Amino acid sequence: MITTDASVFEIQPAAFTYPKNQADLLSRVRQALGEKQPITPRAGGTSLGGQAIGSGLLLDISKHFTRILDFRPEDREVVVEPGVIQDDLNDYVRSAGLRFAPDTSTSNRAMIGGMIGNNSCGAYSVYYGTTRDHVKSVNMILADGHEVTFRDLTAEELQQKQALDTLEGEIYREVLALLTQHGAAIVDAFPDASIIRRTTGYALDVLYRDHQPFNPNGKPFNLTPLICGSEGTLGFITQATLNLVDLPQHSQVFCAHFDCMDTAMRSVPDFLPRNPAAIELIDKPTLDGTRNNRDQTRNRFWVQGDPEAVLVVELFDDNPERLRQRLHDGADWMREQGAYACPIIETADTAKVWNLRKAGLGLLMGKPTRKKAVAVIEDAAVPVASLPDFYRETQAIMSDLGLGCVYYGHASVGLIHVRPEMDLATEEGRKHFQTVAERSSQLVKKYRGAISGEHGDGRIRAPFIREQLGDAVYQHLVDLKAIFDPNFLFNPGVIIGEAPITANLRADRQPIVDLTPGYDWQADLSLMDAVEKCNGAGACRKSAGRGTMCPSYQATREENYSTRGRANLLRRALTEPNPIQALKAPELRDALELCLGCKACQSECPASVDMARLKSEMLYQTRLFSLSRLSIRYYGLLMQAGALLPGLYNWVQDRSLVKKLMGVDTRRPLPRLQAQPLSRWWQKQARKTSTASDDRPVIWVLVDLYSHYQEPAIGQAALSFLSQSGYQVKPVFLKHSPRALLSQGLIPAAKTALKDTCQALADVRKEDRIVGLEPSDTLVWRDEAKDLIAPANDQAWSFSQVQLFEELVLDLHQQWPFAFQPLPRKVWLHVHCHQKSISDAADAQSALSLIPELELKVIASGCCGMSGEFGYKHYDVSHKIANQAILPALESADSEDWVVATGTSCRHQMADFAQRNALHSAQVFLSALNPPH
Repeated sequence: MITTDASVFEIQPAAFTYPKNQADLLSRVRQALGEKQPITPRAGGTSLGGQAIGSGLLLDISKHFTRILDFRPEDREVVVEPGVIQDDLNDYVRSAGLRFAPDTSTSNRAMIGGMIGNNSCGAYSVYYGTTRDHVKSVNMILADGHEVTFRDLTAEELQQKQALDTLEGEIYREVLALLTQHGAAIVDAFPDASIIRRTTGYALDVLYRDHQPFNPNGKPFNLTPLICGSEGTLGFITQATLNLVDLPQHSQVFCAHFDCMDTAMRSVPDFLPRNPAAIELIDKPTLDGTRNNRDQTRNRFWVQGDPEAVLVVELFDDNPERLRQRLHDGADWMREQGAYACPIIETADTAKVWNLRKAGLGLLMGKPTRKKAVAVIEDAAVPVASLPDFYRETQAIMSDLGLGCVYYGHASVGLIHVRPEMDLATEEGRKHFQTVAERSSQLVKKYRGAISGEHGDGRIRAPFIREQLGDAVYQHLVDLKAIFDPNFLFNPGVIIGEAPITANLRADRQPIVDLTPGYDWQADLSLMDAVEKCNGAGACRKSAGRGTMCPSYQATREENYSTRGRANLLRRALTEPNPIQALKAPELRDALELCLGCKACQSECPASVDMARLKSEMLYQTRLFSLSRLSIRYYGLLMQAGALLPGLYNWVQDRSLVKKLMGVDTRRPLPRLQAQPLSRWWQKQARKTSTASDDRPVIWVLVDLYSHYQEPAIGQAALSFLSQSGYQVKPVFLKHSPRALLSQGLIPAAKTALKDTCQALADVRKEDRIVGLEPSDTLVWRDEAKDLIAPANDQAWSFSQVQLFEELVLDLHQQWPFAFQPLPRKVWLHVHCHQKSISDAADAQSALSLIPELELKVIASGCCGMSGEFGYKHYDVSHKIANQAILPALESADSEDWVVATGTSCRHQMADFAQRNALHSAQVFLSALNPPH
């Protein structure tokens, strides 16, 4: 059940559903209206004001309302359903040289319905305006259950609308009467018209100022601008026609570094005549937050020194030479204002700068502290010239209350996202929360600013709109709401609402019982804090092809199967009176059952939520019995015994009854034991004369269960390659798979397995190398091991030094280059999820690229969909995940091409669904030493 969005609130809905189509949606809305049940529309659920949650019927359009219905490039128009994601839309229209202009920081998961509801803006609003400026028409279900279209109307059409004996006709009549009588007073009370981002209340000022008949030279009358920014409170949007703009022919960024925030802000107003496409502010705390996130660390390449503030300035131009000159002139001008560095970023790297900026919110919320950067006054906008003074007075409020604060956002339009740091679980934190909101509201009014710029009023700012606009104009907003929604059923409490902002806080739920955890969670403060790192930003809800996280969500598009959905379910369970029993609840178990443990959330989630580890902890706490879990506990022993009679072992495991008992889908073949395990082969090889060079390190090879018993050819290739290259090789045959044990919550057994391996490596010297063949088992040393066991006092190696095979090849090649021969082959490479998340996937590509004449094709894939036992149990979801990238790519491969997959699960997935026998990179490296003729 969905109870949260990206705000500080939590509200339990009476009912929740994903409407399947337009008819289903209309039927459900009509039923709710007939029963006087409140209705809350929900799209991406990234709202910061609490407008995507409610106590009645929650209708989530993100799963089924994702179609682009019509595209008319000649008219620069596109018709979409409200669940279309912003980036997906822009990908669709890019081939025509067009885009939807707004560009929010959540563009890879923000949906058009939510953008219209909040009148979203993004970085380029100083250039393109807001969503309101680019929506031509909307289809809506009104409070009488009828669907209507709001669009431009001629004077004659407007008269016809007013003559209708329906709610639609009444809306036209009453809105026109309201503006005729009070339009001037509304405009006078509303925020300064120079503020591009102003979403306070309903946009009556826009209708009166910019549209006929009130402005004779204005745009045709159209209620669509009023719907933009109405946050689902006036009706339910079912479709929208959007205006598109040309893609900029040339664009480039420079980053002005300042030692002083005030100096940075004061430079913005005078730069605006240079027509920037964007000026974004990033403050020091945000930049500091990027240091500890693996993905964002790579995006810091442009940061020079330790700036207090950076202005990211982007310019568009039709002429590349003119753009280059404008960039240099702009950078020089910023230096004259006090910037100490202004690097001009190469066009190819621009996306990395923006990626860092967009990740700011999640990074801040993922910091290991209970004082979070809270969204309460983060959306205020003031006239640009007033921004430095507004910032200075905001700082004074924070100083007076003794609060830390983060500042980032859209300097070019007078909107800086201000996030005070506070712990809402404490009485002091809640008092500061209320006080900050009250004092900031007064400050915004002083500058005739907009209390809501682009995030919407929601529930967080609704109680302050009366103060902002005055009693009379506030009553006009209430009257408007009543015109559209007489029973106040559409998203009640949002925009028009008096509930205190300290009501319904998600922080009200805190653990009652402390559990004894299996992992050491001190780096996150506690298990609960590790769960609470998820702030609802929804980066796990990207479409397939935009990263690995979160494969089961990408396949199902259901909230419970996203990292965010799972984190919310875990949080609720951990705050129940009996958390162990709550952790066993069917909804939570189902959600975690479909977690593949890909580890992508650890790197792709800005807050670095590690759902695979949290799932492991939950399984450890609940200790639920299953034959499958038991078999994994003793998997090493089973294979050791099976190796005595591999034919019998394979026959038994192929029986349908056995598969059913183990929870395996009968359509799946299970990995087969080979006739000769690797250890037996190695015993024969060890008798041969060694050709190892004395000046080279010993290579200790961690032989996983799969390379030992199921794929010994891989182990043979790895050991042979290293031996033939002049290294003394010492294989360590693992008795367990630490990754498999952890995936089942068998934490004590995993600790024992890791300690046993440490003992087997007791003779490792400082100069030696340790390498693993299976990425999932190898990267446990770099990830969980440090939170499970302590290294021995005399241990000469550190856990982080355990290398993947491709990393070892690159490492050794630097000092002792391998004698690779030309290998004229085309190779398709798929890299294991854990390599992408915990190490660097590019290392596999770099290592294979050492081989002359090898044509390498990297498959742009996320998770393959197998992930250990997952694919054997969840056949259909696994196949759907594979179909998103892996299988289409392999269809493009010729039969004589080689396919390399670094993980054993990945290789089995390809064999099962693509009938391709994929290789391990070690087999390719051996072939390059001894190329086939």
